Amino acid sequence: MATKTISIDLEAYSRLKRAKARSESFSSAIKRIVRPPLDVEEWLETLRRHPLSEAAFRAVERAVARRGSGRRRRR
Repeated sequence: MATKTISIDLEAYSRLKRAKARSESFSSAIKRIVRPPLDVEEWLETLRRHPLSEAAFRAVERAVARRGSGRRRRR
């Protein structure tokens, strides 16, 4: 397995150390915490193959509308 050395400040190191599980490596913690970016094309293709139900579509619309309103609410 290839590795890469990085530099982080002490505050970032402390936060990462607190966030990782005792038996977890720093690499595993970073992969758990920092999710890979969304592949939009792959996501859209999945939606083409498996369209959302009407109820799911309305739920997505509500979530998007809440984001646009500048405030977030929990159900």
